[in-house]
Amino acid sequence: MTKNADKKRFHISDLETLRAIADPLRVQIMELLEGQALTVKQVAEKLGLAPSKLYYHFGALEKLGLIEVATTRMVANMLEKTYQSAADSLDVDPALFKFSKGGDNESINILLASTIDATREDLMRSLQARQFQLDHGVEEKPRRIIINRVVSNVSETRIEEFQERFVKLIQEFEEADSLSKTNDQTYALTVAFYPSFYFDKASKKGKKK
Repeated sequence: MTKNADKKRFHISDLETLRAIADPLRVQIMELLEGQALTVKQVAEKLGLAPSKLYYHFGALEKLGLIEVATTRMVANMLEKTYQSAADSLDVDPALFKFSKGGDNESINILLASTIDATREDLMRSLQARQFQLDHGVEEKPRRIIINRVVSNVSETRIEEFQERFVKLIQEFEEADSLSKTNDQTYALTVAFYPSFYFDKASKKGKKK
């Protein structure tokens, strides 16, 4: 049996849902289910984990409507399900990220922790999986990993140029997926680009020496 649901944009507007998808493991599950239908066992194999560690997360993501059952079939008198992403993309309500001077700013912390933790775990798993492949005779093919942090003083005019170039590059990277072939290598891109401020009493308006 196949379930054909219209793809859609999933909009996150509450803190509870944001908390639910912030788990780095759930992020990796959703990434694997983009554009393909997989069983829990298949996802577990790709992540190097036991299926038992994923059932709870699959259930939570399905309950939220972020993933859905794509097909079902009977295997050895047991119902086997394949899952797929229920949405083409996710977007988060900007109102959740409004900085509060007196608050704990949980939503901002959740976003940062989720993105950074998912990147770290994805990279570490990738290194381990690649070493496993090499140990089992896969041909070695050197590839670059770029990790860098740079702080620079830049004019507002040039910053606008950088922002436009970043946005275009990200869009180009996303669009490349639709043109990829089955055997093309998966790559991940994490970007953090923001104005960096410091506490400087001398810069306060009306400050007298």
